[in-house]
Amino acid sequence: MMKINKIVVFTVCVVLFVACDYLDVVPNDTATLEHAFSNRSVTEKFLRTCYSFLPDVTNPNYPGWLTSRDEFDYGYELRAQQAACGLISIGYQNTDRPYLDYWSGTNGGKPLYVGIRDCNIFLENIHKPRDILEEERARWIAEVKFLKAYYHFFLMQLYGPIVLVDENLPVSASPEEVKVYREPIDEVVDFIVALLDEALPDLPMVLPDPASEQGRITKIIALAVKAKVLAWAASPIFNGNEDYTEWVDNRGKQLVSSTYDPGKWQRAADAIKNAIDTCHFAGMRLYTFNKYMGGPHAYNMNDTLVQIMTIRKAITEDLDRNPGIIWATQHQFSEGKGSITNNLDNLLKQLMPRLYTQDLNSYGGYFAASWYMGELFYSNNGVPIEEDKFYNYAGRYVLRRATPGDGHESYIATGETTVELHFNREYRFYASLAIDRGFYELASTTKDGGATFSPFIKLRQTEIYPERIAYYPKKIIPFESAMSQGDANKRYTPHNYQFPLIRLADLYLLYSEALNEVKAQPDAEVYHWIDLVRENAGLKGVVESWEAAANNPQKPTTKTGMRSIIRQERLIELAFEVQRYWDLRRWKIAPDYWSLPPRKWSFNYEIPEEPYAIINYAPAVQFTFKDLLFPIREHDLRINNNLVQSYGW
Repeated sequence: MMKINKIVVFTVCVVLFVACDYLDVVPNDTATLEHAFSNRSVTEKFLRTCYSFLPDVTNPNYPGWLTSRDEFDYGYELRAQQAACGLISIGYQNTDRPYLDYWSGTNGGKPLYVGIRDCNIFLENIHKPRDILEEERARWIAEVKFLKAYYHFFLMQLYGPIVLVDENLPVSASPEEVKVYREPIDEVVDFIVALLDEALPDLPMVLPDPASEQGRITKIIALAVKAKVLAWAASPIFNGNEDYTEWVDNRGKQLVSSTYDPGKWQRAADAIKNAIDTCHFAGMRLYTFNKYMGGPHAYNMNDTLVQIMTIRKAITEDLDRNPGIIWATQHQFSEGKGSITNNLDNLLKQLMPRLYTQDLNSYGGYFAASWYMGELFYSNNGVPIEEDKFYNYAGRYVLRRATPGDGHESYIATGETTVELHFNREYRFYASLAIDRGFYELASTTKDGGATFSPFIKLRQTEIYPERIAYYPKKIIPFESAMSQGDANKRYTPHNYQFPLIRLADLYLLYSEALNEVKAQPDAEVYHWIDLVRENAGLKGVVESWEAAANNPQKPTTKTGMRSIIRQERLIELAFEVQRYWDLRRWKIAPDYWSLPPRKWSFNYEIPEEPYAIINYAPAVQFTFKDLLFPIREHDLRINNNLVQSYGW
């Protein structure tokens, strides 16, 4: 692996070596260190410690839940009362005390450099225990090398050029040795990729014992992360970004090249394809729902409901029955980090709507889907609603009554009135969003084996209290969950599952994106991978759909047009999986979305038949290119004058 100078985390004071939790040095307590690696049992505990720094995607303060406000929402006033994510979304990010500070581990962020330090300590001492089989020792080393690489990658996604910590320094290090630099992004990428390549040979293809090892790293996870690292390196934020032309440190090094390099996309494409091929070799495929395996609440579902369940349960299905999830949150390993018993339990309660009048005072409905998500999904012809020549786009806010035989019996309560926007949409729209007058499919809301569901969502009635609510995110709520069924003494009962971090569909779309950038123009190979995802979602292929229904049927034949199609496909397929935040940033288009004013539906609650109105419930916040990266604390810059601030801050 490439070697760099032995360094320590910059947050240590270079004048006085104060005792700080985040000091990245080898502990001077030799006896304690010797004990930590004295035998297999205590060494495994240290291994779990290395895992414990994985950022928890089920924590609502994880970057992506509310850091932007065009996917999830819970109102301007509530955001202002919350720490970290909510405050960033309304423009309160700063350099004095940055929110979600993963650089120093403050203000809602995990101390990832402490995690990297612990990984280094582990790698430096794992040779000591004598009661570990060499095969197991090699696997543990590979896992920790992956974790070390992943923590660097997570920091790279937030900060771009970062400090690389290959080895820890002893406490005798001089003040000058701890005055470290942010390294150019290309060196950061190479460092991370080299670590992953070192880890790969000794990682198992799949977990030998999933029951006890859930959450541990496998070969397919490492290959998928490598693919993501190289996709970031090839994307507009780091590949020829002219906004960073003047981002130079005191060595004269430019931290992000302003010259576009198409070879980065080829390198990414090769890594993505390798990851996909390995997943296929391991037996992975896109998830499809089998209603006969879904228990008594599913056996009577029609084809439409089966398709909706295929979309929803691709996220929430038990891992032993879901061949489409590459990496998910931990449950058994690292003391249950990311499990239903921690943040996911509370998160799902906040995302669950109030289905019954008796739920008014319950915890549900606190956290919503953004109004903008309602227009994201395709029409039922598989093209954007604004591009569909058959879709009533101009009249999408006019009211319409659901009538028998109109094809919406599985989505919208017959006889009920809702906005035209909610009709004639693709399956993923109805699977992902809970809409006004739409059904919310749960095991506890059907009494006939999944043939019909009740009740439907009533946003336009006072008893369901729709303040700030435009939609509910239904996709990530497990079908097996139970709601009160009108009993005031019952509340939402969540169903245990591991939240996905990387799915096979993600890699398919990423590969289509990389191929489109590599080739002079889109071809059958580019279409193949995106069409696999579309077919799994119940849609026809890109070319066929655009030729049949789009105003511009030639759009998929151009690189620019196909780029737009692939990006929207990713935003749709991965909606509410906390991927949108990362994609919008790496594409360098996040400010276009985050600067939009937050919106909601406005109704006359006393007259449900009156038309919908759209209102901006809070002022727009201007986001610019500087918001694509997080700032470093000014305190850290004063301590170490070799560091430069994230550009624009």
